[in-house]
Amino acid sequence: MTKKIFTLLITLLTISACDEETPYSGYSVFFSYDETYSPFNQASSFGEYITVRRKNNVSYEVIDVFGVTHTIQLSEQEARQQFFYGLGGLIIGTPSMGDGNIWAYDWACPNCDMARYRLELNDIGHASCYNCNSKFDLNSGGITIEGKSRRLWRYRVFRDGTKVVIQN
Repeated sequence: MTKKIFTLLITLLTISACDEETPYSGYSVFFSYDETYSPFNQASSFGEYITVRRKNNVSYEVIDVFGVTHTIQLSEQEARQQFFYGLGGLIIGTPSMGDGNIWAYDWACPNCDMARYRLELNDIGHASCYNCNSKFDLNSGGITIEGKSRRLWRYRVFRDGTKVVIQN
């Protein structure tokens, strides 16, 4: 019996020692949009980022690159489909330097790890947390550039023609 417990303990320690920190969040995300429509088309421009968060069961809000809030009503079919927006919502955009792929981050600070601590975006691709004073570079994979924190949580982004799907 003791040998089985010892073997199980060694196995668990070995597995956890090999586990690398993943850049992807464990929070539920499923969101899709057509990148040809405004304000979503702004997220396809290099160095530009928009934010998305749930408003209620039949709508969500998008804040565009100019700081304007758009309320998007879900169709009946979309409302039945049920979108998930991560912990604090989504930051969606295209890094200023790169291959033109869209990236998606969680809008909540990964250090504070609470939905109410949403990051403030500025016009040079940085995001800041007013609670812990951490600052992140959206154009470099969400790395921390100020403060002590992990990088931003990311979500996987898939493109199918003009449709963009964000999920984990």
